[in-house]
Amino acid sequence: MAQNIYDNPDFFAGYSQLPRQVDGLDGAPEWSAIQALLPGLSGKRVADL
Repeated sequence: MAQNIYDNPDFFAGYSQLPRQVDGLDGAPEWSAIQALLPGLSGKRVADL
């Protein structure tokens, strides 16, 4: 059975420092493009499926 790459401590240490992991959506390079496609969500209830 193949090992999960995230179980490798060296890999996970590097991965956990990526901007997306540290800053959440603000660190995701695609977030501004996706956000531009969404309607205003202020005051709305959202279900994340």
